[in-house]
Amino acid sequence: MGTYVTIRGWVECDERQLPLVQGIAEAEGAREGRYRGGWSFPPGQTMWTMTAFFAACGRAGYEDAVREVLRQVAALPASDEDDDRVVGLFRVHHEVDGATEWQLRDGTLLCVPAPPQHDYLDA
Repeated sequence: MGTYVTIRGWVECDERQLPLVQGIAEAEGAREGRYRGGWSFPPGQTMWTMTAFFAACGRAGYEDAVREVLRQVAALPASDEDDDRVVGLFRVHHEVDGATEWQLRDGTLLCVPAPPQHDYLDA
């Protein structure tokens, strides 16, 4: 049967960073193939914060490719003098290992235990 992992979350960035985020996601999707459809880039975003979303469930192991995409996205430089970096939050539920939270902040991807108040999302 196999073990499954569910990843759900979003990235926030500015209008100059969004095409870079999309390019990184599409490049990895072209290599990995199976999970590129998990990314969503809503058209016509009108606020100063742009968003990209990811949601997919698959066999354990695919999360390594998603984690690498998010590391690259987190490392994107600030695009203006405000020094605003890409930020994001992802909940990762592994059927055996449990839930973790992936935080994009300060130019890195931080993987920490998921807070228990969100366990209902893993049912």
